[in-house]
Amino acid sequence: MKKQIAGLVLLGLACTATSVSAEEDRELRQKVEALEAKIANLEGRSENEEHGDSHGFDKHKFHGGVVLKQDAFFGFQTILDAGYEVADNIDFTFYSWLWTNPNFGKSSVVSGGNNVGGQGLWTEFGIGLNFRFLDNTLSINPNIGMLNGSLLSSEVVGEDIRAGEGVVPNLVVNYDNDYFAANLYVAYYMATRGPRARDFLHNWINVGVKPALFGLGKTLPINSVGIHWEHLWAAKNRIDSSLEGVVYNWVGPYIEFGLPKNLALRFAGGFDVKSDVSNNFYQASIKLNF
Repeated sequence: MKKQIAGLVLLGLACTATSVSAEEDRELRQKVEALEAKIANLEGRSENEEHGDSHGFDKHKFHGGVVLKQDAFFGFQTILDAGYEVADNIDFTFYSWLWTNPNFGKSSVVSGGNNVGGQGLWTEFGIGLNFRFLDNTLSINPNIGMLNGSLLSSEVVGEDIRAGEGVVPNLVVNYDNDYFAANLYVAYYMATRGPRARDFLHNWINVGVKPALFGLGKTLPINSVGIHWEHLWAAKNRIDSSLEGVVYNWVGPYIEFGLPKNLALRFAGGFDVKSDVSNNFYQASIKLNF
């Protein structure tokens, strides 16, 4: 549309120029050149808005999602993960995980007549690289995260809240094709400040099948159905070594539904084999992919 308008303007100017003096002709040419420069600038902005943003990033190279999640142990969590393609089949990734279980920021210990803490909820942020294989059906994403709070670093949870209380090297592996889906997560939460009170190992794996495997195709709004296993281990307790060991060991079925607008709803439930926290577990999440 802009080019058509410019063409009409140029045609009109050219027609006018046939009946003007040399000086007027020179002025008209200068106006034409200025108009062409403005049009080129507008076209450049339009192309940048279509393929990128004001910072020059190509929006088509971004991918990620936001997860709202709740389970029987960690409580309510919000997770943002995103990646930006920096080379063929390689993404720069970053994430933020907000753990809002009040036990991570408030101790049951009473000090001075008031409950200790109430602030300093566990906050995790990390970066990494994602490597994609087999036509993007397999991805391997090592990350390094930073923890903030008092769960790892303080003798009494809720006291001595610290920024950068620990680090978390972690690995996320995903496999997803037309018939199968699988997800592996392994993370070591290592205290790095204060008395370095506690370290944890957190891991899960789930494997599922898709309706297409049974010839159902898109007849059901189900992404996959399968088995979820999740494990939390208190790997090190430098305050009281008797508290080391398995915290929970969950196993049970899961189902994930596909919703419009790139939304997915997932629910898992079953048994806690360790059964110290509870005999059962449950976990629900809603993810918006972008």
